[in-house]
Amino acid sequence: MNKPRPDWELPPGQSSLPATSRWSRWRARLAAFHLRDYWWHLLDRWESHRSFRLWLYGSLTVLLLAAGAVLWGYPRWTKRNSVRLAHQWLASGHYKYAVEAVEEAMLVAPESPEPWTIAADLARIGKQQERAAEYARHAAALAPENPALQIAWAADALRAGLRADAELALGRAGTEQLAASPDAQRILGELARRDGRLTAAKNHFEAALALDGPVAVDEVPLGVVLLNATNAAERRRGLLLLTKWTDDREWGATALRTLLQDALLRNERAPLLKWAEALRANPGCTLADMGNCLLALSRADETRFATVLAAMEKDHAATPKAAAQLISWLNQIGRSAEAVRWLAVLPAAGLQRPPVAVAAAEALRLTADWPGLQALTQKKDWGQEADFLRWAYGFQAARMLGDTAQADDLWRTLYSHAQLNSVHALFAASTLYSWGRVTEAEAIWWRTANQEGQIAIDALGSLARHYQVTRDADGQYRVFRQLHLLQPGNPEVGNNFAFFAALTSREQRQAEQVARANLERDPRNPVYVATCAFTLLMQNKAAESLALLKPMAGEAPKSPVLAFAYGLALANNGRKTEARALLSGLPPDSLTTQEVELIRTTLAD
Repeated sequence: MNKPRPDWELPPGQSSLPATSRWSRWRARLAAFHLRDYWWHLLDRWESHRSFRLWLYGSLTVLLLAAGAVLWGYPRWTKRNSVRLAHQWLASGHYKYAVEAVEEAMLVAPESPEPWTIAADLARIGKQQERAAEYARHAAALAPENPALQIAWAADALRAGLRADAELALGRAGTEQLAASPDAQRILGELARRDGRLTAAKNHFEAALALDGPVAVDEVPLGVVLLNATNAAERRRGLLLLTKWTDDREWGATALRTLLQDALLRNERAPLLKWAEALRANPGCTLADMGNCLLALSRADETRFATVLAAMEKDHAATPKAAAQLISWLNQIGRSAEAVRWLAVLPAAGLQRPPVAVAAAEALRLTADWPGLQALTQKKDWGQEADFLRWAYGFQAARMLGDTAQADDLWRTLYSHAQLNSVHALFAASTLYSWGRVTEAEAIWWRTANQEGQIAIDALGSLARHYQVTRDADGQYRVFRQLHLLQPGNPEVGNNFAFFAALTSREQRQAEQVARANLERDPRNPVYVATCAFTLLMQNKAAESLALLKPMAGEAPKSPVLAFAYGLALANNGRKTEARALLSGLPPDSLTTQEVELIRTTLAD
């Protein structure tokens, strides 16, 4: 008897259903599928199965919590974890890992100030003061309502020498917060000390001390201020505060350095000996301190100085670098004769090349041993980086010995080299200038100024300072004309060019154009107003010059720049009595000789 086969079972010998049969069955199943029936079935189950409803509610809750954790909790956890790790790596001294953690925290939470404060800490540890100030500024900008961040920015800015930023940050912190913060009081005290407002500095450091208690960070700077007090009791207190911290591991060297400087200033024998010996023995003593220590010993006790020097000569003879260092210290403190004496016992081979050769040459120059200096610099090779100094020292020796031929030959070599190596040229010019060889220094500076880039600007800056000292208006004009060509967009350079061009009666129209452009850029700048008025005056436009200056006439008595221009404008408009009152108050030493002559001829009856 044949049993009926299920609809999915194939007849014997048939490997698959016919295509038409398969599609017919699928159409039949789809036709039997009604979504509405399933929906009602689900609702029936929902109503009849309480456990199903609870399961579904629980599942949805878990899904929502998981989504919230991913969208909200995970970023917060990542942020906190990155900052926490950065703090931990920083505290443990693993700065490389701290940097990596901070970088991750900055990416995860760029709006948070915390990563930036840690970055400032890392930059401070790395002695990158300007970068620390920049990070601290960014942190303060992200949380302007946080006075602690503003004060931290002020501290980093002050360390980086950015005084304007420090003052800006303190201004944002608020008066009450400044009064309650020892850090802020220390910053205010240091600002006052740098300004010479010692009473204000003392008050701020006292306020910090009252907030902190007797700690070195407050007592040492307070002691520094009190050392300069005219009141004997306050000065004694300053000495006591500094002496208290001389044995401290962190602050000892600073306290000893300050006490030694004070003893040198007052030339007090016992403190000189005491603090010099203590500073030499302190682990924080630096190479820069050794010169002062030797100077103090030489002033306090010649026998002790000789003993210490003998020991140092023995130690420093070990290497050329150490020998050159000792010779340099002796040159700095005016004991070059001892350096020259020591040269006689040093290995001759070491004297032929830097660094010993350069230090030895300076010792011979300072002791005016011209034959010895000439012998040291002749027929030797100091290497590519120092041969220019050998020529300079040789030139000086030849000039002092009257050896004109040798001096001329060395000068030509030095002058030609200035064209090839501008860095050497700047150093050589400054060295010659310090020896009183002004003409030669000026020639090398001008040769360097005719080159390109920053080196030319540096050379022109040296020339400007020289011509300012010599009160040479013509030289100033030449300098600022070239600087204006190199930096046409610099308003300060343009202002100086315009003024000296007008003063020396050169390029009058261009001077007026430059002055007017500056005035349009900053109409309330008294310097620009004065310069523009002066360029008009020197073109015989006295009435126009006076009209330009009139709105600022009240400021003229307090501004030498305005007083000069306004006084001349008054005189050229027939008001010489008023002009004389302004112009006679100008100190002649602050003016070039041509300005003095211009005032004299203008006021002459």
